[in-house]
Amino acid sequence: MRKIFLLRGAPGSGKSSFIARHHLQPYAISRDQIRLLLADLTVYYSEEEDYLHQVIPRHVTVQTQKMVDNLVEHKMSYGETVIVDGTHVLPSAIEHFKPMVDKYHYELFVVDLMQHNTLENLLKRNQTRMHYDWVKPEVVKQMYYEYEAHPEVPEWAHKILPNQMDKALSQRESNLDKYSHVIAVPDKVDEKDFPHVHISNFYFSFNNKFSEKYGTYRNVVTIAKNKEEAVEEFKLPYFAFKFHHKHFIISAYPIRNEMLDPIRKVKGVWTYSTGLFNVADYVREFPENQQQHVHQFNLSKLDPTRLLHIW
Repeated sequence: MRKIFLLRGAPGSGKSSFIARHHLQPYAISRDQIRLLLADLTVYYSEEEDYLHQVIPRHVTVQTQKMVDNLVEHKMSYGETVIVDGTHVLPSAIEHFKPMVDKYHYELFVVDLMQHNTLENLLKRNQTRMHYDWVKPEVVKQMYYEYEAHPEVPEWAHKILPNQMDKALSQRESNLDKYSHVIAVPDKVDEKDFPHVHISNFYFSFNNKFSEKYGTYRNVVTIAKNKEEAVEEFKLPYFAFKFHHKHFIISAYPIRNEMLDPIRKVKGVWTYSTGLFNVADYVREFPENQQQHVHQFNLSKLDPTRLLHIW
């Protein structure tokens, strides 16, 4: 649910085309755009061409990095999907985001646009880029060789190819068929009525006291009841699961089909396309779809004082 995507590639590798193709402009934080906010285009003389290029300024790199960090952390603090448009060819540029990933409980994906790019193609595309997007050829070469020397990403990050973006934006269901019972604990169940937590069962908790007592157990999952719990306390806004060969979603409020579709079944596992919706969007109360595409259990429809045995 909480995902940050770093685009990885030298100038000319297709990062801007990737953003346009996936309609990511409203979500992308672009280093080049921030540089242009901080300073106007500057002039570079190419001796080889005997030509003056107006290019994106590089003397504001430090200020740019600070602004990128501030924007990224601001969005992460609200549980929003984050896309960072930059080169990120060195592993250190990816490691830079690790403290924020840990702090806000995010998954980090590196979209690798270099695997099928040659240095010759990069240099050729660089020559045809928009006037101010042109980069010194030696910079393109340096970044290409840096990537060739360090193609892998840190083990805590996920490396994906551009055509795997849609898959990375989806949510797979969890198979709970191995459990005997699945039990939901609504928010107003009295402590004396709490179920005995057993390893053979699985539990969904909307109840703060139940979560305080059993929330660290592997077979207990706490579901957020509101925006604050989802964003600030990192509770899951919903949980998709399979039980007794049937497919369910449990959440505080009904979730619209538009926020889950298309639903695909791959090798027996249902996958929900959550797209670029943010964590807080799933704990808002919308009018329910007349026909839901998956069976849902919602706290808003349960007796808040009684346990629910699912199936």
